[in-house]
Parts: sequence; structure tokens; C-alpha cells
Amino acid sequence: MKSIFTFIMLIAFGAGFAQVSNEGTPKSWSRNSNEIAPIVMKGFDLAATQREDAVNDLKKDRPYRFGHQYLVDYHLANSGKWETLENGDRIWRIRFYSEGAKTMNFLFSDFYMPEGATLYLYNNDKSDLLGAYDSSQNNERRILGTWLVNGDDIWLEYYEPKAMRGQGKLEIFKVVHGYRTGEDFARSTQGLGDSANCHYDVDCTMGTIDTQKNVVKKSVAMMVVGGSGFCTGALINNTSNNGTPYFLSANHCYQDPQTQEISDTGFWAFRFDWISPSPSCASFTNSPNGPYHQTASGATMKARRQQTDFLLVEIDVNLPESWDLVWAGWSRLTAAPAYTFGIHHPSGDIMKVSLDNNPPSAQTISGMNVWQINQWDKGVTEPGSSGSPLFDPQGRIIGQLYGGTSFCNGFVPNSGSDIYGRFGVSWDAGISASSRLKEWLDPANTNAMTLDALGGVAGIEDVALNNEISIYPNPSNGVFAVSMDNITSLKYEVYNVLGQSVQRGELTSANNTVNLTTSQNGIYILKLTDEAANKTVTRKIVKE
Repeated sequence: MKSIFTFIMLIAFGAGFAQVSNEGTPKSWSRNSNEIAPIVMKGFDLAATQREDAVNDLKKDRPYRFGHQYLVDYHLANSGKWETLENGDRIWRIRFYSEGAKTMNFLFSDFYMPEGATLYLYNNDKSDLLGAYDSSQNNERRILGTWLVNGDDIWLEYYEPKAMRGQGKLEIFKVVHGYRTGEDFARSTQGLGDSANCHYDVDCTMGTIDTQKNVVKKSVAMMVVGGSGFCTGALINNTSNNGTPYFLSANHCYQDPQTQEISDTGFWAFRFDWISPSPSCASFTNSPNGPYHQTASGATMKARRQQTDFLLVEIDVNLPESWDLVWAGWSRLTAAPAYTFGIHHPSGDIMKVSLDNNPPSAQTISGMNVWQINQWDKGVTEPGSSGSPLFDPQGRIIGQLYGGTSFCNGFVPNSGSDIYGRFGVSWDAGISASSRLKEWLDPANTNAMTLDALGGVAGIEDVALNNEISIYPNPSNGVFAVSMDNITSLKYEVYNVLGQSVQRGELTSANNTVNLTTSQNGIYILKLTDEAANKTVTRKIVKE
């Protein structure tokens, strides 16, 4: 009951744990606040950095470096300007200028937002806004890494209610000058015959995989690791189907791209659903920017292992219902699937998809247990794709990207291969819970070999479980039909938003409806169990 109750609480109240989605505006925007001279960053040897990148960009076994980190020490007491408003509330603003920066982001060594306080980041012409960060971002370690703001002239604005005077803490210890983007990478390589024109945006039509792709893309996120590097990963389901925000990526993404030391996952940031609204499909057409800033900050390390290059973290904050996310399923079967596809953010670019119409091969390479993609049929991967999930035909994760030699040769992939750490080996090859997956992803010790996707907080009610189960109509006036292709019977239980069971029973092909006509209108959770196949799926249903 605890797992179902937790999941329901996320559904009922998830929107209250608002993350950063560019909501609201800073207080100063409606006032004639004084200008503030920026703190000017001293500059760095960009040419030397680019020479290093020219070598490192040929490797996929490390984060894609996009920025240069400055160590600083600025906080509410030693910098910036305070302004007291008429009602006694206060705002504090600080401004940074780093000439030529494409983006800037910030790491806080002390971060605490009292109730009602907010933090916004925006560029000087107010064309890009990030925030609000608020008390929902507080964590026990009191640290935070922000997402990126476009431009080289960036403001930070903290608002503090009168009743909370002096309680907030903001201490900036790193400013990151972002000197390149995914588009820059594509343009810079055209002269080498690697034009990056063979990529397919994730919403391009890809044929057989489209149904599953359009579900599991909602699990994938681009990550800022070590303050100045990009990787990719995905939310992953566990056998309790309870929405715990476990996130799977690559162990080598644990490396700080500037210092080469172990990075602190507490400063990591995640951006979900960055998808072009007008997809470019292996063409010269540039992908227009996606509309969303669905970002979350901070994660806690759970497990990692070098031999399969996996890393599992738990995102520190709740993920809102409105984001409509999916927790991807997984398979630890040893047999190679008939074909595979990957979803990723190459070189920090907008979300892409790659397809291989042939089975991968299980290999041991330099002591690494991997799936090898011998050659992509559509799309490729790049640095920044590191850690991205490899899916089987059912949309289940079977590995995460470690490295490889694939790249674009004009509008088609080259003949290079890519390798992914094998999920099935990562499952229990480690010597303890900190080096394997099974304790985290199978907390009930069901010994499941496969698990299907969890629809996330907002649900994917009309997407079939293995093309076997769907629910319609939804919403309804209280009668919900459950399709049961190739299934003899299903046990079901319905929970209200308080986690209380309101109805249970069994469904068959002759009697496949759940009737809630006597229940109050609202949100319910329908839990369906196929006991013969040892599968459970949980869906949100709405009576109106």
C-alpha cells in the first residue's frame, strides 16, 4: 500500500512541488529598480580550451564539455545590491558579465530558500528567464546547480518576504562561461566532412519504433554534470511502480569535465522534454528551439560500476504532474532483441533518435560487458549522448551509451559502431547495492526479468502495455473499459487520492469494465495485475 499511496500523492499534489519552468516574473521587472554594474569575469584561454576539445570530442567516454568554470565567492552579505520594498519585503540582485559567453550557469555552495522566497536568473535584455527556484529546491546539503541562461550578461534576483528577513542563504562558488552549443558543434565540423546532418529529431517518423519512441522520449533528459559538461540519461521504473525518480546514465559522466575529478551529483541539473516543435530529419534544416524549461536540480548517488559503465542516481526533488513524464521500463534478458533504438542529446543539442534495424551483439571489450551496435541505419551518437538509453522493440532499456566511433558522413551514418553497457550485467554483477541495480529497481525482490514503463505522474493512459492493455474512455462518466488482447484475466484495484482502496475485482474478456458511477468525480488510480505473467501496471483514470 505504501508504494501506491506514494504514487497517488505525487499525482494529487505533484504540481505543488513546482520545479523550474519559467513561471512568474522577478519583482524588479515591474519596478524602476536601479541599474547595477556587472561583475566582470577575467577571461580564459579559449583557444587552448578549444584545442583540448578538438581531441576530446573524438571520444564518447567522457562528458561533452561546453563551459569554463570560474571559482568565485559571492553571497548575500558581501556583494550585490539590496532593495527594500514598500511593504518591507526585500530583493537582492547581482549581475555577471563574461564576454562572449553563449550561456552562463551557477553553482551554489550554500543554498536555502525560506518559505515564500524565490530566485530568478535572466539575461540583461530579458529574453531568457529561468525560475523561480524556491523552497521546493531546498535539500539537506544546502547546495544547488542551476540550468543555463542564454547570453553573457546575466542577473540573479532573490526575493525575500519581510517575515523571512535574513533567513535566506545564497553563496555562489562557481560561475560557468558556456562557450559552445550543439549548433556550434555541427557548424564547426562541416569542413571535416562530419556535418551532423544525419541526425533525426526525436519526433521524426521512424517507422516500426514510433509508438514506443513517442512514449519513452518522455523519460529522457539532458544533464549538466560537473557544472560544465553535458550527458544524457533517463528516468527508469522500479518493480514497485511508485514513481521514485531514479535516473540511469553512464558512470563516466561522474567525471568533472574541467578538473577530471569525481563530480558532486548534488550540483547536477536535468532538463526534460527538450524537443523541437518542427523536427529536422537528416536534412540541412536547423531544428527550432523547444518551448520548455522543465529543469530540476540535484541528485543523490545510488550505484555505479565501471565494468558496465552504469550510474544510477535519484533526483532530489519531486517531478511535477504537469511535465507528463514517463519512467522507462527495462529488460535484463540475455538474448539480443531484433532491433534497437536510442534517444539522446548529442553535443548538448535538442533531443535526437537513432535506429539500428539489426540485433546488437553481446561483447566483452577491454573488460567491459557491452551491447555493440555495428552500424546505425538512421542517426548516430556524439559526445553528450553519453549515458543515453538503448531501447529494445518494446521500449525497454537494455543499456546506456559508453562510447563508439559512429558519426555523420553527410546525410548518412558512417560505418562506425557504438557500445552500450549491458543492463542485464549491471543488474547483479556488482558486489554490493552500491555497484548493482537490483536492490534499487526491484525493491520487492520479485526477480522480474522485464518491467514495462510507468506512465509517470500525468500518466500515459491510452498507450498499451506491450500493445495488450489500454483503457477507454478516459476521462469517462464512471465506466472504464479495459482492453485485454491475449490476456485471460486481470485483477484490479482502484484507489482514491488518499490512497484508500475503493474497489477491487477481476476482469475477463466477457466482463472488462470498471464501474465507478456511484463514486465521486475526481482522480483515481487503477492498478491492473496479470498474475500469470507477473506484470503490474498502474494508470491514472478520471471520472467527470
